[in-house]
Amino acid sequence: MTPLCLYTASFPYGLGEQFLETEIKYLAEHFDSIFIIPNNPTGTIRSIPPNVRVLRPKSSPYTTLRGIKQLGKWVWPNIKELIKAPDKKYFLSNLLRTAHQANELYKLLEHFKLTKKTIHYTYWFNEQSTMLAILKSQNKISGYISRAHGFDLYEDRNTNGYIPFRSFQLKHVTKLFLISKHGLNYISSKYPQHRHKYQLSLLGVENNSPENLNPSTTAREYHIVSCSRLVDIKRVHLIVAALATIKEINIKWTHFGDGPLFETTKAEAAKSLPQNITWAMPGMVPNTEVLTFFKNKPVDCFINVSSSEGLPVSIMEAISFGIPVLSTDVGGCNEIVNEQTGQLIPLNTPTAEIALIIEKIESSNMNTPEFRRGVRGFWQDNFEIHKNYKLLFDIIEK
Repeated sequence: MTPLCLYTASFPYGLGEQFLETEIKYLAEHFDSIFIIPNNPTGTIRSIPPNVRVLRPKSSPYTTLRGIKQLGKWVWPNIKELIKAPDKKYFLSNLLRTAHQANELYKLLEHFKLTKKTIHYTYWFNEQSTMLAILKSQNKISGYISRAHGFDLYEDRNTNGYIPFRSFQLKHVTKLFLISKHGLNYISSKYPQHRHKYQLSLLGVENNSPENLNPSTTAREYHIVSCSRLVDIKRVHLIVAALATIKEINIKWTHFGDGPLFETTKAEAAKSLPQNITWAMPGMVPNTEVLTFFKNKPVDCFINVSSSEGLPVSIMEAISFGIPVLSTDVGGCNEIVNEQTGQLIPLNTPTAEIALIIEKIESSNMNTPEFRRGVRGFWQDNFEIHKNYKLLFDIIEK
């Protein structure tokens, strides 16, 4: 069978890209041999299936001269973008560095005989996709496919409101898989000339036991869980601000994840949360620990107040255990959060109103076993991994 090269940010190194821990198992069942090429191979390596191998290119250090030497005809389609670029120096530096990295990648692929009859699959539509677009334009590979999620799709989430080489990437990608209808509509309206390459491909999560419904709470406190990187776009400070105004009910808040704002958020929680709010911030933990938590610890509501999203895997994981969700209506969140699974709130909902909604949900039918079974049922119908990945693999084979 045709081998698969999977390009990741860092997986299987470190603790990020947790969803790939699940996807790699399904890929390994479908492909005889898989080669993972991480962009940043640092940290502890996680367990991977026996037919999966990690390749780490021994790259020559980048210099401007080495970048210039790798320029060719493929540069011309990007000149127009260089002229328009708000930061031309950054764009040119990025172009030369990417040219060098593409050449180093080609050496690696050649060494392992992965240039011909190989499927190249970038999990993120970013610089690794640009490298493969360069190799495709030079006929060094036959093509590549990619997923697109959030930061790698929505241009306003990037510096200066644009993503370098976007048109070049789209020209040479064979198939682009969008993880949400919102993302599909966004790219279709922005780059309609490549619409024939776009394909909706929902992600999914596994929960193989019908008994794995989150246990009902027996405590006298309402348990809210959030899970995200602590960065500006996730707006976790709004959760703290909303909880700080709630005085009448006992609430426990648990947040999984770390990031640049971890200590700031922790300090704000310690300073502002009243005695009726208990809280815990365990930081970054392995994805398996979060899932075990959902399986064994009563959770009444999962909350997400991000200002931008693709289609959050964290929400898929929560609803797979029947946990209702409160989420901002951004990106593809309204494709997973609805009357059957929880409640959406507008992006600019004030913290005082978020607090009122939490209090309202606490005393609503969302706490009933019937509602929670409906939440899990929505996951089974829409985000069950076996079903969604079978569709993806069928398309890849074609």
